[in-house]
Amino acid sequence: MDENPFADPNQVNPFMDPSVMQVSSQSTTVGAGLDDPFGAPAEPATVPVAPVISQPAPQPTVQPVSTGYSAPAPTGYGGGGYGSQTASFNSQPPKQYGNEETMHKQKLVEDEFRKREEDLERRERQLREEQKRLEDARVYGDRVPNFPPIPAFFPCTPCVYHNIDFDIAPEHQLSVRRVFYHWQFTVFCYLFNFIVCLGMICALGTKAGSAFGLSLLYAGLFIPLSFLTWYRMLYNAVRLDSSMRYMLFFFMYGLQIFVSGIAALGFNSGGFAGWITAFKTMEDNKALGVLGIIVSLAWCANCLIAVYLIMQIHKTYRSTGQSMEKASGEFAASAGSNRNVAQAVLRSL
Repeated sequence: MDENPFADPNQVNPFMDPSVMQVSSQSTTVGAGLDDPFGAPAEPATVPVAPVISQPAPQPTVQPVSTGYSAPAPTGYGGGGYGSQTASFNSQPPKQYGNEETMHKQKLVEDEFRKREEDLERRERQLREEQKRLEDARVYGDRVPNFPPIPAFFPCTPCVYHNIDFDIAPEHQLSVRRVFYHWQFTVFCYLFNFIVCLGMICALGTKAGSAFGLSLLYAGLFIPLSFLTWYRMLYNAVRLDSSMRYMLFFFMYGLQIFVSGIAALGFNSGGFAGWITAFKTMEDNKALGVLGIIVSLAWCANCLIAVYLIMQIHKTYRSTGQSMEKASGEFAASAGSNRNVAQAVLRSL
């Protein structure tokens, strides 16, 4: 049995190669010329020598790595051999695009946020200061006069501080505002009455001289007095919740109703172009007579409005818990705190 039953049929025996078999058939003489001292000389032995097949060693595969520079290659023999290319080197590091721009935008956003925060803090500080100033003005009365509204180039300046929205409680603002509008209508009545009396003295001469003089006196005197005696009294009464000022308002407003009734009648040479004066003037000048009737209607409306408003203010007076006893106590406390009044009482005792 020459064949190996366990051998792989596909495996090739390297010694069956023709070139190997040709070399192995030749023998190399080993030990030629050596004498055997004990016997006949032995036949020379032959040792097969396998041919040495030199194969080139496999070169390792090196993957190129992307860096900032290319390594210099060794120069070989020949013009186009290995290493004929020259090395290139980039002295600057690669740029990282986007980082500087992102940092710049982030810095701009932070600066804008800081500016807004500082602006909000400044506004909040101004609001606190303004609120404190208004609160101090409400409590201590340190308020800048703003009424009547006079232009800056006038030599006169405003006399009192007037602000219904700030000084008056919301539930009483409507009543105070109505009285203020009635005071403005009263000013219109005094001025219109003066204009009609001026026309009478121009048309009728000295017969209307006394009416003109008195109308001028009423306009110059009663306009500021009406503001101070009854409108301003009501304004402070509601603002300070004062029963004594309410009582003074009722008294002075009652006088205003009486004056409006007298002005509507218009007695001769009384300074008011009322009904009597209007009909008498119509005999001489119909135009002035018609104007006198309009003035009479205005004074009648003024009187009726005053009656309606005093009834509304009296309801407010009762609803706020004001009374005569409270007004007497306020008057006594105010008189006692006044040094001049206290000294006069002591002298009388």
